[in-house]
Amino acid sequence: MVGVPYSKGCLLCRERRIRCDQSMPHCMQCRKYGVACPGYKRPWQFQDEGPRLQKHYQKKLPNAGHSKSKHHPEAIPCNSSIRSQVVTNLSIDERVYPALIQQCFISQQPRVFKEFVCAAFPTMFYHNEFRFGDGFTFPDWALKNFGTKPYFDASVSCLSAQYLAHLTGDPSIQHFSRQKYSQALAAIRQVLNSDEEASSDALLIAVILLSFYEMSTRTTQDAWVCHSRAVKHIMMKRGMTSHLSGAGRVCHFAYRPFLIAAAIYEGEPCFLGEDDWQDLAAILRAEDSQKKSEWSFYIDVYETIFIELVKCPKYMQEAREITSITSAKARLLERRVAITCNQLRTLTDELRSLLASNNQRKLGILFRGFIGPEPNGFPETSPSLLLSAAVNTLGILEQLLARLAMPVYVEEAAFPWEIVASSPNPQNTSPSNASGPCLDFRLICELGEGIQKDDPRAFTWLDRVAGSMGLLGAKAIY
Repeated sequence: MVGVPYSKGCLLCRERRIRCDQSMPHCMQCRKYGVACPGYKRPWQFQDEGPRLQKHYQKKLPNAGHSKSKHHPEAIPCNSSIRSQVVTNLSIDERVYPALIQQCFISQQPRVFKEFVCAAFPTMFYHNEFRFGDGFTFPDWALKNFGTKPYFDASVSCLSAQYLAHLTGDPSIQHFSRQKYSQALAAIRQVLNSDEEASSDALLIAVILLSFYEMSTRTTQDAWVCHSRAVKHIMMKRGMTSHLSGAGRVCHFAYRPFLIAAAIYEGEPCFLGEDDWQDLAAILRAEDSQKKSEWSFYIDVYETIFIELVKCPKYMQEAREITSITSAKARLLERRVAITCNQLRTLTDELRSLLASNNQRKLGILFRGFIGPEPNGFPETSPSLLLSAAVNTLGILEQLLARLAMPVYVEEAAFPWEIVASSPNPQNTSPSNASGPCLDFRLICELGEGIQKDDPRAFTWLDRVAGSMGLLGAKAIY
């Protein structure tokens, strides 16, 4: 209902509940109060007549003890009054059909999810969309298959609701997101024993989405690693050939950076470095480099760099197991790391030239080859993020190479003065733990450390992790 105030006094006098002399242009009361008179405009007021009408048309409940007793408002139980207060705060749709709003909200989740993918993964989605296949887009696939599997619907809804909660700051949507996350976990447990369902595209995508949810929200520190292990087992069970086309191809592109990051976090080799999966990368490189796209001319060097980067977790795991840098195992690892370092130096130079040449063409400068000098930085794209990861990894491997190439006496103590300080006999230079590993270090990356909430680019943080093949902020700590 709408109405106007009965008083003809100025706005401030009505607010102060005092008599206004209505003098023009400013009343005397406001002058005495020492403020400017706001005037006599009488604005419309919107009043909620729900409680009055509820009370007027309230149905009288009969008294259970007396069949002919009169019905008074006091006879209404307390829970009815509480319920009436709740009802009057709801929209008219929710009063008529309480589940209507929730059903409409859930039905909109696939479209919201599509907006989330484009907003949260701008470089990975935009620069790799041409690689997914003819007419295939991951958000459209999710939209088409929404409503087919309860666990898939819950996984999509928990991530899209998290996106809405980020946009609106509404805690109720955040709570809805957590509810859907719990429902997805419960539903996935029920289908894991089914051989057919456990290898399906829908289950693989659902677990990937739950992993993205955990990477962003961190309900627990290591939950995203548990989901990554599940993705690893599902992909290995499906086999390499299942990821050559369709949804499997998209899952391979979308999640392989996070598999590398999970391997680094757990200190173990990444299964994508095995021969079968290296062959998959070679096949995808040959196919995608021939496609017509602005980004296809990067593919040869892009995938070759990936093939070298995915070896890094295994190198680090083998280095931790070395007990003597003079052993045959140490010398073999040194040679392999040296080959990868030489490869990465060549590939980073080539990728840097391709990026500089592409930027030059966008500026309208057309030459047969790139005209230097090369810029120090590039706009953030998947190739430029990969270049940063390759340079970063090259530094880590060169550091490992230097440790493996140290003379024998350095194996026993990091510095000569440490021997003098730690041993009463300076001639005694035998290692304190000759049978243990001689390289004590750990490899960390930003994904393992978690997102920085005060980062202005926190929402697209996972996109930068994906573009850098999971090696964003990677460093070895000795």
